[in-house]
Amino acid sequence: MQLVKQWWRKLQNIGIDPDMQSKDIRYIRTINGLVLIVSLILWLQLPFVIQLLPVTRYILYTFLAWPLLGLIIPLCNYYKRYTAARILYCLITLITIFLTAIQLGPETANHLFMIAAIIGFFLIFPPQESRLLLLMIVFATAGLGYLEWYFSSNSGLLDLPGDFLSIARGSSLSAFLLLVIAITAYHYSVVNQAETNLEREHQRSEKLLLNILPKNIALRLKNNEKHIADQIENAGVLFADIVGFTELSEKIHHKQLVMFLDSLFSKFDQLVKAHGVEKIKMIGDAYMVASGLDGDEGDHHTRLAALALDMIKSIGNHQGENVPSLGIRIGIHCGPVIAGVICEQKFAYDLWGDSVNTASRMESHGIKNQIQVSKDFYEMTRKTFLYETRGTIPIKGKGEMEVYVLRGKIAG
Repeated sequence: MQLVKQWWRKLQNIGIDPDMQSKDIRYIRTINGLVLIVSLILWLQLPFVIQLLPVTRYILYTFLAWPLLGLIIPLCNYYKRYTAARILYCLITLITIFLTAIQLGPETANHLFMIAAIIGFFLIFPPQESRLLLLMIVFATAGLGYLEWYFSSNSGLLDLPGDFLSIARGSSLSAFLLLVIAITAYHYSVVNQAETNLEREHQRSEKLLLNILPKNIALRLKNNEKHIADQIENAGVLFADIVGFTELSEKIHHKQLVMFLDSLFSKFDQLVKAHGVEKIKMIGDAYMVASGLDGDEGDHHTRLAALALDMIKSIGNHQGENVPSLGIRIGIHCGPVIAGVICEQKFAYDLWGDSVNTASRMESHGIKNQIQVSKDFYEMTRKTFLYETRGTIPIKGKGEMEVYVLRGKIAG
């Protein structure tokens, strides 16, 4: 059974390239599968045809010719002649049905296979070939109409006994029903697989979008909201910068440098997610995080402070032989910010305002492996965390500012 499945998959995949879109793959797999399905349906009727040889020899030749000609269809797909494969399938199918029906006559109901053929045609032509589909449907309808007209005053070309015609009719109707069920079931499985793949890609896109944007912003974008811009009165903003990164980049191989950054910032990403705050962006070796962007007035400041402490701890786990003096500076401030999405291509969610500039200054005027915060942020979190004052220091563009160094969380 496993071997049969392997051969079935191999037949279905003839002519499919790895870089093809799933919607194109579906049509190729369908026509390759139909070649085998129709061949099997024809072969199931061979015992009834062989029973009346040599009278039914032309029907036998027709039934044997279809699979042989059908082999050309996967071959066309193999050589990327997809349209030719579809046209060939339609033509040999219609000719086979017509020749068989006109020989056996109306009593066997073989002409009804024209209807099954039309159902199959809808499954193998993509939308861009709808004109060809319409043409093949016209051919099939014309063939069915001619047979109905012919049978209104004529019997089949072959003179067959009544008991055979009765058996043949039962066989034809059974084969017709089986073919319709097989085509429908096959199409159901193909569509179901396509929907599964589409859902998988949708989930992947959702995950990528949420890696770029906060969840509520992503939802607003999907709802086609234009010009997303929010005024947030009391957000927390954190900047982190690797100390000694320029010297490090001159000492180690570029691949090793990228691997180091990926490892460190991936750890930061995990910490950001664990503390329930938002990563905003990376700029070179700098890392920016914010809290309270969703309007949360609860403990988002304390979560941002706890994140900073964990980031300091994590930098120690990334010290190696080639990075003995590597460290990190972290600066935090809180206050009003403007948050929004800019650009249509490679859009970005960013923050603006004096609070952002102040947080950046807290980092740039800080101390290696220390967390420096503004007085505003200190007031927000001093009941939960231990601080050491640095007093008043000159801050570029801001003048004298009172700053504090975060040491840890208050026990209990």
